[in-house]
Amino acid sequence: MKIIAIITAILIFISLYLIFGYARVEGTMLEVQKIFYYHVSAALTVFVAFGVNCVFSIKYLIQRKPNDDLLAVAAAELGIVFCTIALLSGPIWARYAWNTWWNWEPRLTSTLVLWLMYVGYFILRSALEGDRRSVYSAVLGIVAFLDVPIVYYAVDIWQGGLHPDRGTKWSLEATMRHTWMVALIALIMLFVFLLIVRYRMKKAQARYEVIQQRHLTEASS
Repeated sequence: MKIIAIITAILIFISLYLIFGYARVEGTMLEVQKIFYYHVSAALTVFVAFGVNCVFSIKYLIQRKPNDDLLAVAAAELGIVFCTIALLSGPIWARYAWNTWWNWEPRLTSTLVLWLMYVGYFILRSALEGDRRSVYSAVLGIVAFLDVPIVYYAVDIWQGGLHPDRGTKWSLEATMRHTWMVALIALIMLFVFLLIVRYRMKKAQARYEVIQQRHLTEASS
């Protein structure tokens, strides 16, 4: 855990140095383009987070292990956070790239739908209790993940969108491409670190609730 935290902190500091001290300044948008490094990295980390949620949701439905449900929820929480970062940083970039804060461009719209589906995931969990909460939210998590490939391939599915082609980031100038790759790894490592932290917190909370319920049962009997 400490090793992951140290590696994550180092990578974040290195990525910040590369963004502001190494990567070439883009000729059209100038410094505003530097939002790209964390905006795109956050968006890709969203896919990882919701992918983890989907995997452990499926695993829970098959094996019905509470720990799988806890991991799925922790991943969904972080996915919401990173998706919010992507949705907030995108309009800042769009204002300078497209001269508008927001438009209903395919990838933007599908990302917003993804965010709303996982907000619904937590609304559902708050409305139910016990095994029904875990089962129904697992099903919704799996269904919601179906929007992830739609977001990723939105540029290909709906031609004429304002987002660049998916392969554009790999054709960047070398200093920009290297910087983006480090930023991506840094955010994925941050997700892994926070996932472990949130999982441990939820596991401790679940144990506390079991002990509390046991004491209440013994007191009433």
